[in-house]
Order: sequence, then structure tokens, then C-alpha cells
Amino acid sequence: MSADGEPRAARPWTEHGRLSGLLAGWRPSCVGRALFTVTAGPQWVRLHLEGDARDGILLADVPGALVVAACQGRLPEPLAAALPARRDHPLRTLLAGARLDALGLLPDDRVAAFRFTAADGTTRVLLHRMFGPRGDTVLLHQDGRLLWARHRPPLDLLTRIPPPATWTGGEPADDDLSAPALDHLAACLADQAATAHAAAVGRRLRSAERLAANLEADLAVADRGAALRREAETLAAHLHELVPGQAVLEAPCLSTGEPLRIALDPALPPAANLDAAFRRARKAEKGRAVIAGRLAQARAEEAQLAAVLAAAAALPAAPPLARLAAVLAWVGDAAATADGKPAAVPRAHAPDEPARPFRRYRIDGRWEVWVGRSNVENDELTHRASHGLDIWLHAQGVSGSHVILRTGGHPEHVPRAVIEKAASLAALHSKARHAGLVPVIWTERRHVRKPRKAPPGTAVCQREKSVFVAPGVPAGAEPA
Repeated sequence: MSADGEPRAARPWTEHGRLSGLLAGWRPSCVGRALFTVTAGPQWVRLHLEGDARDGILLADVPGALVVAACQGRLPEPLAAALPARRDHPLRTLLAGARLDALGLLPDDRVAAFRFTAADGTTRVLLHRMFGPRGDTVLLHQDGRLLWARHRPPLDLLTRIPPPATWTGGEPADDDLSAPALDHLAACLADQAATAHAAAVGRRLRSAERLAANLEADLAVADRGAALRREAETLAAHLHELVPGQAVLEAPCLSTGEPLRIALDPALPPAANLDAAFRRARKAEKGRAVIAGRLAQARAEEAQLAAVLAAAAALPAAPPLARLAAVLAWVGDAAATADGKPAAVPRAHAPDEPARPFRRYRIDGRWEVWVGRSNVENDELTHRASHGLDIWLHAQGVSGSHVILRTGGHPEHVPRAVIEKAASLAALHSKARHAGLVPVIWTERRHVRKPRKAPPGTAVCQREKSVFVAPGVPAGAEPA
């Protein structure tokens, strides 16, 4: 049995004897040829040999598919799409102008070895491990220095220059196992892509279901807008009867005549109670329209994501390359939602690409918004990276990201609509992201301080104002 449970007989290209014969059979046609170029990606390396035949050798360490295979010309389109190349891959430079001098298999291990003479005259050895739950590929200098490795640190086996028997061992095999190896690689890539994207779509579907359920609860509360309006109008008709300190008004409804019992705040004068009653009614009426719209969007997204998952389950059984093509086509469909936003499939940074600090948005093509992604980033954003005249926002009463709206030193020039859009982003990146309307406080950053010895992410603000907004990425805002 192999490391992942598949019978070894199902993968003859990984057997030591067959693999040794495969590499020995390539020596007459490959040894002595210069490299035209090297292409590589996160889980693969391809050596392109000079010549009209456009010969190449593919080394893949995709989990479940540790492969070395010969290939001519372009890879089949589904494989090329599933194995994107990195233009800045280090091997392009480290093996530029090199000549392939020898190749073979380590005498006692399933490690393919390729020896090159580099442009500077030094010898370099590329080792490709083909056992274990994941393989590895490394490049060694002739003095044993590690020049590059896909997974660090590599096994000790991959840190030593191979013995001379590596380059002469093996009897050339009659059959080339490259075609079934590439088919197996395509099958593994198809399964992995389908599993990963189905999981991502499933997570988004569950999020849409939770959002819809929360919005339905909010809508039930907002439906009281008409009742609150009747109470406010009845209170206005009987305002002259109220006395200071009164806690309850019992009176018939003006529109229906049914008896109403209206709770009052005895600490407020009658006129202030009346203003508060109309304010509650307006808020409920306004919130109902917003919540109803967001609920319709959530239900539409829920239906679409469910259809995408159903399409994944209906993918037909087919030969490996055809199935990989079908899976990639489905992934392309899964990457878009009804409103055109990308599905929540995270894109990892390239290994050598530093992550940018803070999540960033741009509003109306001009106003930049920074959002902290952790307590440490919240601290850095609020207390070090931002300007005192920037606008600081945070969802009120719940934990969430610190949000900075850059003002260029002129907060008075920021339109109210831009502040409300930034507030929607603050609500989105908070624990209240599934609510219908969220109160968000905002103030100039100079009025925000961190208490002494407080943990990261703690902030106390003064002179704050508040605004009620719906969580989400508003119109005119886009990731920067």
C-alpha cells in the first residue's frame, strides 16, 4: 500500500525498478542537451530541453501524485490551467543556461536526480523525492549547499550529493510510463480542486443561511414599525394630557380604536417622550426596507450557491483530462455569485510575496480605508500607522476590526456619504456582520487612546458620533 492508501500496483511509475528503467531510458535522448528554460509553480517543475522536438521533463509533487514524466510541447490544456507557473520562480535563474549532464534514480530510494553544469561551470543537482505524504524538490550546489527547496527543511537524504551509481544504474525500460503518470496527476488535481472549492462554496452557503435567518429575525422586529407609528400618533393626540414623571399612557388608538398601553420614560418631559416615539417608528420603518432588501439578496445567494454545489455533485465520470477540464469549468462558475462578487476562496500569497499590512478598500475611487485583521493589527493601525486627523470607526458594542478612513489631514472635507460607506465596512468586519442595521461609532483618530497596560486591540474613544448602517461592501467601495 502507498502512503495515501492506494495499492502500489496501481501506480507502477512509482516502483523503484520501473522508475529506474524509465530514467535510464531517457539518457540517450536527454543527456548532453542544454536547458532552453525552466518553468515551475507551487507544486511542480518542468525542465525544457533545447531542440526542435520541444522535449521536457515534468516533476510534480502534488499530494497523491508524486510524478516524473516526459512531455513534449505544451501540456494538455486542462493540466496547463491547473498548474499555473510563477514567472519569478528561483529555478529559472539558478538553472539559466545549464546543460543536463546526467540523470538517474538513487540506488536505494525513490528519488529522481538530475545533474547539470551551470553557466558558471559549477555542477548543480536537482533531486525530486517521490515517497511520503508529500514529496519535495531541492537544488544542491556541487559543494552540498542547498540553493533552493520547495519544502524546508528537506530530509537529510536530499541534502547530500548522490553517489556515482545514480547516473549509471537501471536498465532502459521498454515502455514509457509518462502517459499514465500524467493521467493520474490530472485525476488528483481534479479531485483536489473539486474538494477545495466545494468546501469553500459550502462555507459560503452556510454563512448565507445564517445571514438569512438573522435577517428574518430582524425583519420580524422591524415589522413593528406600523404599530410604533400608531403609538406615536396616539401619544401626539394625548400629549396635552401628560404630566411630568408619567410612566404609562392608556388611550384608544386613533386609527383602530383599540386600547393601547404606551410605556413612557418618566425621566423625560412629555415632548421628549413624543420625539422618542416618532424616532423609534422612523427607525423601524426605514430599517424594514433595508432588511427586506438584504434578505432577498441573501436568499438569492443561498439559492445560487446551493445550485453550484448541486452542479458539483452532478459532474460526470470521465477520463482524467476530461474530468479535470469539467472540474475547472465548474470552479470558474463557482467563483462568481449572483451579484458578481468572487466566491470566498482565499488566495494564498506566493512564498516570496510579503503580505500587505491591513485589509484595504477604496471608496468612490478616492478615499482609502484601512481595516485591521487582528488585535495586533488593530493596535498598529490605530496607534501608529494612522494620522491624528484620520477618521476612526468601530461597530458599537461588539468586537470587531478597527477601521481608519484616510482624510489627508482634512476630515472636514470628507462627505457624509463616504463616512457611512466606511461605517458599513466597519460593521461588515465585526461580530454584528449578520445583523440588519448596526450602530457604528466614529471620531477623529486623535480622540482615540489606549489605556495603560491594556491588551492589544483595546481602544477608548471620546467625542464620538454614531450612525446606523447595513453591514456589507457598499456601492462605490472596492478592495484596493
